[in-house]
Amino acid sequence: MRKRFGMQRLFGFAAAVAIALVGTPGQAQLFNSPVDKLPVAERVTLRSGKPLVTGEKGQYVARVLVPTSPEVVWSVLTDYNDFPKFLPNVVFSKVLQADGSHKVVEQVDERNVLLFKVRSRVRSKITEVTNQRIDFRRIEGDLPTLDGYWKIEPVAPYSGAKADQVLITQVVSVRPKSSFGESTFYNVFKDALADNLSAISREASRRAQ
Repeated sequence: MRKRFGMQRLFGFAAAVAIALVGTPGQAQLFNSPVDKLPVAERVTLRSGKPLVTGEKGQYVARVLVPTSPEVVWSVLTDYNDFPKFLPNVVFSKVLQADGSHKVVEQVDERNVLLFKVRSRVRSKITEVTNQRIDFRRIEGDLPTLDGYWKIEPVAPYSGAKADQVLITQVVSVRPKSSFGESTFYNVFKDALADNLSAISREASRRAQ
């Protein structure tokens, strides 16, 4: 009898812990922000302020956690004409057409790869959902494929609290002009994603001050 009572207490304690962590049906869940849904190692990296890029062979997900508001992040991600001022290796960026939430943007990137200076031009069609998402699709340029989207998600420190950070996510699919040097291209591109996220984080923090 005593043993059965002890087991009931143990199961009761486990159930209480589970409810505290995930909530009861219909309740807001604790520890369920966009960051908390990620694997532990990724959460640790993001909460340290570092960018995180996962994926390979032209399919990537890049993330960074920034202590600011969605509005500030939006102002940075949509400041297309000023990209050369704060994004590394972007030497030209201009809105060519604008029709409300739809835009056409041309961007030129220049970087050193091994002993060579590589320059690439891409013109993209942009579709915006204010303070939430930016979809982009390559329509012309030096890369056969460069498509994806940016997502802006507010992050609160705990359930019910006011959001004080923003998770910026970029999902991108890219393909070089030829298979020659493909491995080098993908390595350079992946590093560039992390560099750009760091630059965006710095610019957002600067604008938030």
